[in-house]
Amino acid sequence: MINLINNIISNNGYQRIDLDLDEPDFMITLFKASDESKQEYFVSLRAEEQDNKMAMLLLEEKAQTIFEKIRNSGKTERFFEKNCTMIVCHEAIKISKETIFSLEEDPYNFKKNVLTYSTGELLALQTYLSSNGLEEITNDVVNNILNANGGKNFLEFKQSSTKGLYSIVLKTILKLPFLIYTPQEQKLSNLALDIENNLIPGLNSIYKEIISIETEWNDENILDEVMKIWSVEL
Repeated sequence: MINLINNIISNNGYQRIDLDLDEPDFMITLFKASDESKQEYFVSLRAEEQDNKMAMLLLEEKAQTIFEKIRNSGKTERFFEKNCTMIVCHEAIKISKETIFSLEEDPYNFKKNVLTYSTGELLALQTYLSSNGLEEITNDVVNNILNANGGKNFLEFKQSSTKGLYSIVLKTILKLPFLIYTPQEQKLSNLALDIENNLIPGLNSIYKEIISIETEWNDENILDEVMKIWSVEL
């Protein structure tokens, strides 16, 4: 999963910074915004050993160690200390909800977003990318996934508890703030034309007569107006 996250960050306005932190228990990559006006860094991280114990070690010790090593590497600007988000990739079944909460609420060193995933979710995303010949995961690719089939597939997912392609894409959007979901614009139907097309022939002329009336209807004239339209004499 971390390789896909690195792909997303690299293809959405961030450049990778070569850095050797000598932390063999973790896969770590540092990114900086390509736009100089955006003073922002991201760090992607995945523990080699996926279990709750390693996640707690990250919280209690390693996050601070990694933070200090990057800060003292000579490869970051001063704003690194105040504006760096760590994306922690972790298998969902191998980390507790309490640990996730503790990591994300921890006020020290990095701002931490924990992205959990299942084997099925990861496989669904990899399969989609492979079957569509996609190598770069841009914001447009993310939106195309959610808006496929006019957005119907996504709406069906929202009404179910199934986890797969859409669940992992949604979680990724929530954890990577630069990704923006833009719902597909739906073409509005022509209501008047829809009504005409669905009326039986005998009622079409009456409908057209009704919508062509310029007189404002009120309690006093409504009966007369209806009589005119329907050609009824009382």
